[in-house]
Amino acid sequence: MPSSTAAVTAFSVKAKDTKLKIDSVFFSIDLNRGVIFNADSLPVGTDVSKLVPVITYTSSASAVKLTVNTNGKEEEKDYKSSPNDSIDFSNPVKLTITAEDNTTVRSYNIKVNVHTMQPDSLTWDRLAVTPLPSALGSPRRQKTVQFAGTTYSLIEESNGAYSLAVARDILTADWEVRTPDLGFQPDVRTLNATPTHLCLLDISGVLHTSADGLTWTNTGLVWTNIIGAYGDTLLGLRNNAGTLVHTCWPADAGYAETAVKADFPVAGYSDFVQFSNRWTTLPIGFMTGGRLADGSLTEKTWGFDGDHWEVLSQNMVPHIDGAAIVPYYVYRKTSSSLVQTEFAVWMLIGGLLEDGTCNKTIYVSYDNGVNWYAADTQMQLPDYFPGLYDLDALMIEWPKQASLEGNWTTKAPRALAPMARIKYEVDNYEVYWDCPYIYVFGGHTAGGALNNQIWRGVLNRLSFIPQF
Repeated sequence: MPSSTAAVTAFSVKAKDTKLKIDSVFFSIDLNRGVIFNADSLPVGTDVSKLVPVITYTSSASAVKLTVNTNGKEEEKDYKSSPNDSIDFSNPVKLTITAEDNTTVRSYNIKVNVHTMQPDSLTWDRLAVTPLPSALGSPRRQKTVQFAGTTYSLIEESNGAYSLAVARDILTADWEVRTPDLGFQPDVRTLNATPTHLCLLDISGVLHTSADGLTWTNTGLVWTNIIGAYGDTLLGLRNNAGTLVHTCWPADAGYAETAVKADFPVAGYSDFVQFSNRWTTLPIGFMTGGRLADGSLTEKTWGFDGDHWEVLSQNMVPHIDGAAIVPYYVYRKTSSSLVQTEFAVWMLIGGLLEDGTCNKTIYVSYDNGVNWYAADTQMQLPDYFPGLYDLDALMIEWPKQASLEGNWTTKAPRALAPMARIKYEVDNYEVYWDCPYIYVFGGHTAGGALNNQIWRGVLNRLSFIPQF
């Protein structure tokens, strides 16, 4: 009895130009809706008008036809007799398989997706720029940190008063501006946060802490600067009888005070960031650049392992003051195929150089500050982005939603999906995911003027509908 089975079991394409490597692109086959597509779109500008399909189908099929619709005119090609003919996939293509019984027919729509924008460009949206959340406008200084699951900005207003802005929804620039009960004159740029406290020095160096940013407690400790949070502990510097030493709060955290080395920065260093991995028993924290005690700039990256400080790298970024470090993601090809592999990186943005100009080159580290490289051209700051130092950069994830209606998708993710980092949920034809944005707050121009703006950037790939 003739078989009634008719199905495509595998699909791929190859190009006349073998340099394209598109034969490695994975195509999904949705049997329920009869669609075949590549979830990971091809690079912008890829010519898909002359691709040779490679179709695996049930061996008993009596006919395999490809129909190309060009401006309403259909052209049919017999795949069984001419499997090496190229097909114009820039137009709608239908694949029809007829079973051995010459009665059962299964049809598929084929779409070869091509990106319409560079997926790995870091885009800064000028239309999304908003002013700093100042109560009066024209603020003098600001410092922005992440604390208690949201974003806090301490702002010195134009009249010398101080405001504390707490983000309710930073995506829509919705801030609650409060008046903190300081009782002291703060050194605004020293604002830092541990998991449980905001921390701040006054202009005399006295350390104050707060659980909410409104009510502050004097610790009685006098520091020269704050470095940042290491776990629940705040690291800093203080003058001990003429010797600058590393110190911490709370004092009983167990970190012994040690003398600061001559090549260790005392101000102007980047954010102090930390990470953990399977090779370390304690978190590692690091920071880059800054000013030495003699006023000169350094380019070194210093790391802290919970016990002592060591230089992680040097001579990889410029001598720099007031740069920002933010975690983010990049995608790179790790083979000759078009498959992109995701890497979690640290990005260094902005900063003041030795010649008095602002750094406009973004540097990335794939290995937690041990090595730094200039980011790819498409990830560099655009000309219209201002040169800044003493800027604050935060990665903030915000939910996005899109409709899958009209988008072809499969029901389960591939093990090596190119956007596997994005966690998504699908409800009928609606997909939800968190998109990581980079927000840049304030900063100063090379002339010292405060930049009264918040910029928002995103890697295009991360804003696309998750492909799975």
